[in-house]
Amino acid sequence: MDVVSPTIDGLLDRLGAHEREAAGLALAMAGLEVSGEWAADGAASFAAWLRHHGRLSNADAREWQRRGRFLRRFPAIADAAVSGVLSAGQVDLIRNACPTSLQPILSEQQHALVQILAPLDVADTQRALHIWNVHATALIDTPPAAERERQLRFGPDSTGAIVGTFVLPGQAGTELAHALRTAITWDGNNDTRTSTEKNADALFDIAAFYNKNHNTAGTPRHLPHVERSLDASTLHDTPIATDADGRIVDPVTTDTLLCNCAIHQILREDHIVLGYGRARYTVPKLLFRAVAARDGGCRYPGCDRPVRFCDAHHIRHWRHGGTTDHDNLLLLCSRHHHHIHKHELNLKLLPDATVEITWPDSHQRTSRPRGRPPTIRAA
Repeated sequence: MDVVSPTIDGLLDRLGAHEREAAGLALAMAGLEVSGEWAADGAASFAAWLRHHGRLSNADAREWQRRGRFLRRFPAIADAAVSGVLSAGQVDLIRNACPTSLQPILSEQQHALVQILAPLDVADTQRALHIWNVHATALIDTPPAAERERQLRFGPDSTGAIVGTFVLPGQAGTELAHALRTAITWDGNNDTRTSTEKNADALFDIAAFYNKNHNTAGTPRHLPHVERSLDASTLHDTPIATDADGRIVDPVTTDTLLCNCAIHQILREDHIVLGYGRARYTVPKLLFRAVAARDGGCRYPGCDRPVRFCDAHHIRHWRHGGTTDHDNLLLLCSRHHHHIHKHELNLKLLPDATVEITWPDSHQRTSRPRGRPPTIRAA
């Protein structure tokens, strides 16, 4: 398809037309939702109908649904969005500044608010809405120190990555910020991660740590119950697994989980399950403790994660026939365990327990075990 590069003015015109059309489409969706016509084919919800017939992701379907409901409730804002008086960014800012408790006030003040916001840019709109939020909050019968509404929305995008938004006011935000500062690690002089990548890795470590150390029932190390189904025929090539909801799981994640998990064998005939076998652990509890006593924590060079953050990794992969014994196992924190599998790094455990890691470009790094207790030298 030939795409004509627009001029600057032409691009802005097309962007404005797109936003106006999108606002009208969101209103139309809200009208269809209220009509109930979408339920004729048995869809469980309007969002489900959008996912099936509109081929939208769950996150996109929910966002269209929320946007349409908001515009339908506030006709003055809807008219401004459809006519281009307010930009889509300004409408989103109004939504963010107006929790459910303030919507009755917005209903009364929407016409005046549109007139105030119409000539403003996005930055000034945000400041004006902050002032409006403070004054509107003072008008309702709620404690003056009421926190903002806590929000956490997330879901898989088209690549399977989890994306979302969150609002954590008060103590929740303080706890998260402190946890991220605590969990952020430095991977030595070779660490080239950006601050956002370090934050993302820290959140990964926090979730993995909780999954391994929570107090609910589970294995002796509290390994979480994460269900993956795969056929034995894929084990020697690329492990094609699905999760409990039938979604395809990437092979790197599957390989990482296979290193240290509980495995059940299921006997099937066509689609009928005839038997569910007893669990067997790829790394038994006592063997894990022996490896932990040797390694003392993650063996990735520069990582200081202690044992409680770690999985047992098969140096020769378990699904490739690697044995589950002391000389074929080492500890890796969840993030570096995934990293090793993703980049197909070659690991070698030397007789003195030094780990030698070789990258595809042939450069190497080593790490020494730190599990040995202190000793006192003879005088």
